Amino acid sequence: MARTKSNGKRIPQFAQRYFWDVDARKLDADKYATYVIERLLEWGNPQSARWLLQHYSRRKIVGVLKKTHSLSRMSANFWAVYFGLPRNEIVCLSKRYQKQHNAVWNF
Repeated sequence: MARTKSNGKRIPQFAQRYFWDVDARKLDADKYATYVIERLLEWGNPQSARWLLQHYSRRKIVGVLKKTHSLSRMSANFWAVYFGLPRNEIVCLSKRYQKQHNAVWNF
């Protein structure tokens, strides 16, 4: 999907709650695209997911999804199914990553 011009580089108000650790009103959605995509893939509701899919290209979202270490297994699996991606192409779903993650955080 092509990027829309409606909201420019800013995060829409309805999605700002997912950026509790920064001032979302000042967050540049293009400059920090990876951060924005990761956060909305993990925490976003249907409305913010629609904005994400309209604002960023499928290629960009899938690229982040494949490389990120920031998603839970549940979220990563959901988005893998949504985009029709094999699980073995997503880093945070790989067995190797899970072993490393469990070694650091044993809970």
